[in-house]
Amino acid sequence: MTVYDSIGDNYNETRRADERILSSVLSLLKCPPGSLVADIGAGTGNYSYELARLHYTVHALEPSDRMRRQRRDHENLAWFSGSAERMPLDGNCYDGVVCILATHHFSSLEKAYGEMHRILRRSGTLVVFTADPRMAEEGCWIRDYFHPHYESACGSLPERGSVVALVEDLFASPVSITPFLLPGDLADSFFYSAWRYPERYLDAGFRSGISCFALSDDGVTENCVGRLGSDLKNGRWDERYGHYRNRELYDGGYCFLSVAKQM
Repeated sequence: MTVYDSIGDNYNETRRADERILSSVLSLLKCPPGSLVADIGAGTGNYSYELARLHYTVHALEPSDRMRRQRRDHENLAWFSGSAERMPLDGNCYDGVVCILATHHFSSLEKAYGEMHRILRRSGTLVVFTADPRMAEEGCWIRDYFHPHYESACGSLPERGSVVALVEDLFASPVSITPFLLPGDLADSFFYSAWRYPERYLDAGFRSGISCFALSDDGVTENCVGRLGSDLKNGRWDERYGHYRNRELYDGGYCFLSVAKQM
C-alpha cells in the first residue's frame, strides 16, 4: 500500500494545479507542444492534465490505485501504474520528465533518479519541484506551531545539497536550482502554501491533502492546531506574526531542480 492509498481521498479539492508552478515547469522543460513528457508520482494528475491540455503527450506514472481513480482524463494523457524506482516506461524516449512534490514519497531517491535518467532521451530535460524546509526563512511561524510536522517533513525531504550532488553524479551534468517564492494565493495546498492564512491550518479538510499532517498522530496534530487556534483567537499570533498577512511572497525553501541528459 502506498502513502496515498491511505490518505488520498478528496485530494483534488485542495491540491489543484497552480498556474505559476506550471509556468515554471514549462519554462525549464524547454520542450515544444507535442513533446512526450512523463509525470512521475503524478497523483491524481492535476499537472499531467494541464500539460496534456497544452498539447503535450503525457504519460502519468502513479503507484496508488486510489489516486488514479480520482484522475482527470484527456486524449493526450495516458496513465501507468508503477513506482518511481521501477518504472514500466521505455528508456531513451521522453523529451521531458517532471516530478512535482513527489520525491519525498520515494523509497530510494538514487533508484528513482536513475530511472528518470534512463527514460529520458539524449538532450531531454528533468524538472523536479521539491523543497528543503530547513531553508525556509528564519522565524517561520509554521515551524513554530507545527514543529512535529516540520520535523517529519525534514525527515522525508533530504537537504537540497545532497539531492543536487546525487542528481549531478547520476546525470554527469550540472543541476540548475531555481528558487520558487510562494505567492499568498496558491491553488496547490501543500505544507507551506497557506503561509499568509493561518486560519486554513485549522481546517481538517485543508490538512488532509498534506502528507505530514495526514500521517501524523491525531493527538499531536490536535495539540498543534489547538495552540494555533487559541493564539489566533487571543491575538498572540498576530502580535508575533501578523506581518505575514501583508506580504506578497514567502521563501519556504521550495525550488525547481533541472538538468539535461547529456548521454
